[in-house]
Amino acid sequence: MKIILDTNKKTITVPYNYSEKLAEMNRIAQEFGGDSVVKQTFTGYIDRIWKECIADSERHVVTAQKPKRSK
Repeated sequence: MKIILDTNKKTITVPYNYSEKLAEMNRIAQEFGGDSVVKQTFTGYIDRIWKECIADSERHVVTAQKPKRSK
């Protein structure tokens, strides 16, 4: 799932169906993990992934490729 952090506008843009995807992830986790699984919240999921990526930034923080010019 692609989530866009815009540091200029100070916005985080999620897909239009983010809530549906999160609900599906929670359903699957509940189904296979039972009651011990912690439900992901709307902002909690983004926060968790952000922290994981920053903690291992050498592997998870990447620079995009330079756009190719059309001729």
